[in-house]
Amino acid sequence: MITTQSIAVSNSTSSPVITVSLESVGVFTGICVSISVLGTLAVKLINNLNNISSSITQIKQDLKEHADNKEKIRDLDKRLDLHIQDYINRKDTVTLLIAQVSQTVDHRTNRLYTSMKDIENYLQSQGNFKIREFQDLRKMEEENPFNKL
Repeated sequence: MITTQSIAVSNSTSSPVITVSLESVGVFTGICVSISVLGTLAVKLINNLNNISSSITQIKQDLKEHADNKEKIRDLDKRLDLHIQDYINRKDTVTLLIAQVSQTVDHRTNRLYTSMKDIENYLQSQGNFKIREFQDLRKMEEENPFNKL
């Protein structure tokens, strides 16, 4: 059941005729629906591309920030290495100074002990003085386990 309608203009001898049929209306409607579906798909595709583009831009910014952080970490690592080396140098210096003071004290203690023995021998040779026994502090230091800490 296809019906056709014709519109005619009667002012001229060769007048154009437009014929509208249900088939032409169906084709026109199909074209409009197809165009709207294609337009919708195009909009979705463009939105997806914009989302991907903004994600890529955000990732680039994050990478730049991490690169800056990497430089900061490298700088901190270098400064930490300098502080560690400074600590090691100071520790070595203090250890050497303590060893030097300890050697000086031991040397003076030995000189004092030797001088005391000389005085004791001199006084005993005079015969007038009685020398008491005294503890040898050098032997006590060697035997004391707390001095090794």
